Amino acid sequence: MSKKIINININEDIIDIVSDYVFKSKNKIALICGGKRPFLFFKKKLAEKYNKSFFPPYFFTHNDFIDKLIFDHTNLRKSSTLEIVFMLYKIIKDKFPQLLNEISSFKNFIEWGFEIFSFIEQLDFEDVPEKRLKFLSLNAEIGYDVPEFINKLLKNIFEIRNIFHNNLEKTNNTTDGYNFLKASYIFDEKFVEDFDEIILVAPFYLYKTELKIFKKIYSIGKITIFIQGDPKKYETLKEIYAFFGEQIPIIKDIKNKYNLNIYSVYDSQSQGALIRNIISSYKKKDLDKTIIVVPDSNVIQSIESEISMITNNYNISVGYPICKIPILTMIFSIIDAQLLRKKNFYNSKSIIAIFNNQFFKNMIFFNKKNISKIISNNVEKMLNQYSKNCLSGKMFVLLSDIIYNNNLIHEIDNTLIYEAYEYIDNKKIVNILIEIFNDFFIVWEKIDTLFKLSEILCFFLKKIYKLSIIKKYPSNIEAIKILYSISEEMKTGNISTEKMNNDEIFYIFKKMINDKNIVLPGSSVKGLQILGFLESRNITFDNVFIANMNDSAIPMMKKDYALIPKNIMYSLGIYITKKDYEIQKYHFDRLVSCSKTLNLIFLDDDKYEKSRFLEKIIWDNQLKNKDLNSIKITKFIVPNFFVNFKTKKKFLKTKDIKKYLKNMFYTYTKIDTYLNCKLKFYYKYVLKVFETKQISDDILNLDIGIFVHNFLMEVFHEKLDNDKIKSLDFKKFYFMKLNEKLKKSVFFNFREDFFMIKKILTYKMQNILHYENLRTFETIYACEKKYISKIETKLKEEYNLCCIIDRIDIINNTYTIFDYKTGYVNNIINKKFFDIMKRDYKRQNIRKAINSLQLPLYKYVFEKNTGFIASCGIYDIKKIKIVMFPMLNDIYNECINVLKTLIYEINNEEYFEFYADDRIKCSICEYFYMCR
Repeated sequence: MSKKIINININEDIIDIVSDYVFKSKNKIALICGGKRPFLFFKKKLAEKYNKSFFPPYFFTHNDFIDKLIFDHTNLRKSSTLEIVFMLYKIIKDKFPQLLNEISSFKNFIEWGFEIFSFIEQLDFEDVPEKRLKFLSLNAEIGYDVPEFINKLLKNIFEIRNIFHNNLEKTNNTTDGYNFLKASYIFDEKFVEDFDEIILVAPFYLYKTELKIFKKIYSIGKITIFIQGDPKKYETLKEIYAFFGEQIPIIKDIKNKYNLNIYSVYDSQSQGALIRNIISSYKKKDLDKTIIVVPDSNVIQSIESEISMITNNYNISVGYPICKIPILTMIFSIIDAQLLRKKNFYNSKSIIAIFNNQFFKNMIFFNKKNISKIISNNVEKMLNQYSKNCLSGKMFVLLSDIIYNNNLIHEIDNTLIYEAYEYIDNKKIVNILIEIFNDFFIVWEKIDTLFKLSEILCFFLKKIYKLSIIKKYPSNIEAIKILYSISEEMKTGNISTEKMNNDEIFYIFKKMINDKNIVLPGSSVKGLQILGFLESRNITFDNVFIANMNDSAIPMMKKDYALIPKNIMYSLGIYITKKDYEIQKYHFDRLVSCSKTLNLIFLDDDKYEKSRFLEKIIWDNQLKNKDLNSIKITKFIVPNFFVNFKTKKKFLKTKDIKKYLKNMFYTYTKIDTYLNCKLKFYYKYVLKVFETKQISDDILNLDIGIFVHNFLMEVFHEKLDNDKIKSLDFKKFYFMKLNEKLKKSVFFNFREDFFMIKKILTYKMQNILHYENLRTFETIYACEKKYISKIETKLKEEYNLCCIIDRIDIINNTYTIFDYKTGYVNNIINKKFFDIMKRDYKRQNIRKAINSLQLPLYKYVFEKNTGFIASCGIYDIKKIKIVMFPMLNDIYNECINVLKTLIYEINNEEYFEFYADDRIKCSICEYFYMCR
């Protein structure tokens, strides 16, 4: 019989001590830990001690142990969270419809449903009594200082919880919280008769229901509790001693003996490079004693990419978000195509996104790898706005128009023959296209239940696995396993056959997948361990690296409950959020105190503060040594890599090229590009090599810019006068037009953050209208009007100029031109360098003096066509102001001279070649690799 609490110092290896205790015991033992990872190390230690085959103790996490008590002695079974939330939806819809207000569907309820379920779970975990909930209901009648919906919920939470528990019993369903609650009431000595002794390893925060269960086991003399750390330093450990009625022992304070190194880095990749440099000198036996703790999974790829350069002997067990795995990007592209679909018409961008996916491009049709890639490239070309095709530039297309497009079939056929040296009958190509569009588009159209989605998802995964390269990538295999698990979940319960709209079903699926993580493969007890912060609980390592020691990552403080304020939670006796900081501080202290070499790494960036845990270590050292400079922080700088610019190419201007340049229409973008880099001008406007735009869920600045430009062109139209803009009727028209365009926008309307985009754009456009009301002008002369003219260089040769002016106002019977800009707006002229430039038209002088030749070119072309311009400027949409071009003849004339000089250079120099000062922007240029 065992009934004791054993306290060990925080610096000691608890796995070693508990393993030794188990080894010496002859009892049938069950070990209970906070996570599963320590069990692997317990088994390793015991194997070393026994040095022969043996029966290990039973291992349970806290949840597993409670599940065993319930499932061995009741008929209850665990339900999926989605099914439980659906049960709550039905309860509230039937019994408390006033809580739903305008919520008309399960999709709209699901976010609230998860929060309500989480609240009920906390009530169950902490065994909040009915009396306290009734008191809460009475206070809610008076009204808490919270939204009315929450007051209504709190007023009825007692009844909702009771009905919910009754439904669970009737349907033999259960949840984690209800398991804990029920076990604390029905526990009997016979529940643990399978074990002689239960060992609770390093408990910290325990729910009230857990405390009751373990107290009952304690009272029958069947539990030994190993507590690690000084209870005087941690309030939570004090509470455990108090609950079990034991005195707090006197703990001898042992000072930390680790060798401390603190490093600052400037980004995630340099973090990985730093760790790689340090461990590159480690021997194999050193790697077995080394851990890299990654509190933020977003940096795992950077660290893995660096570590993999020097060793394959590592294991990653950080929960990596499944949404970032390539197979999920394919599925989400398919879902987005359905959400953007209008009846039988599909959005062109959605089609291209699917065809551009790496798995699609590597699918094998007719045992030939290259067919899918050729189909992908030709479909993209056909839908591209620059192609000369009946479908080019169309926002929405019919699938049949693609499948039976003779030009497409002809192009695929030609490419197969001339590039892949294959011949496939045209009918077979059509059949392939029919199969592709059926599997990736058509079968997804008629989904009306989760059960149906489950069937289609399973069919799709089998097809992808059979025909693609997915089996070569372990992370995708792990993702498929989770997808199959979710697929099975969607087939069970009442919700599986509930009829819903297409968008509701896809929303629920995304909700189910969003919080899922995969574990990357590796040996869990050998080699370098790369773990998440909580995965490192109770495990001891000699060499400890903790990345991202910034306050945004560690401690990772949980957000407040979306529904229930903290003060109400505390009044109910739910303190988990209050204890969150102490829990993370304890696990951090335990990890670092057991180490011999401690390496703490933080991002040295104005956006991120050092972790408060790191600040505490620094402060303690300074206090101990009475020296503010006692801690040295090593700044890690990755060496710069320079391109050998002597290898930059140069290209002869042939007769044909010169003829082409002579007839070219020069715009300000072409001139500015040439000024920035001659080679970029050559690639972009002579070779016409354009960067491929990647399709993504993110709204590009370009999309917002196009939307704002189009809207402003429509509302501030030609012949609109100033008085009308200031009228109430125009204000109504203005916002009606804005809402109408937002609703019709396919780029914004199906995004989850659409409400935020709408608010920001509405706010910006409201400020624009206010600014226009403050301006004084007579009328708008023209909008987005194209003008063409000629300019003469010093050799008396004429060249074509072209511009499209966003807006021209008439003010005091003269013209003022503007160009709308949604991005960052620089000063147009730098007067400091302008005088230098006038003396010497060197490229570096021009670039420093003139940010862009847009406005001088506009003024020149407009005045050649129409008349004198009094002023011109950039309409800064972001800051709601107009940045005026200095209308001094001297400045304007110099700008035109620069324009003539650059056009002369373009046409009369013999080569397009690299210019030394252009290297500044090489690293971000899309033609970087073409130049070397």
